[in-house]
Amino acid sequence: MFMLNVNQQKKSCPPVQHESNLLDLIHPNLRDLKQTPTTGGKCYYGTLIDDFSRYTEAYLLRHKVKAFDMFLSYKAEVEIN
Repeated sequence: MFMLNVNQQKKSCPPVQHESNLLDLIHPNLRDLKQTPTTGGKCYYGTLIDDFSRYTEAYLLRHKVKAFDMFLSYKAEVEIN
């Protein structure tokens, strides 16, 4: 017989610490489109998320070497907003 203790409380998780300034921490992601390029010939996608503002951008890229250009574009966009 299985008994459930209804008085047992769920343990809470510690609060998550986020950065306090723009561009202090950026969460990047770069992936390929697995042999299914877009009609424009883009084979990769990348996302960048600012930890402080949660500002998120997604980019389509033809080549991985354009990832740094993607970051520079994102950085300029975050600083404008």
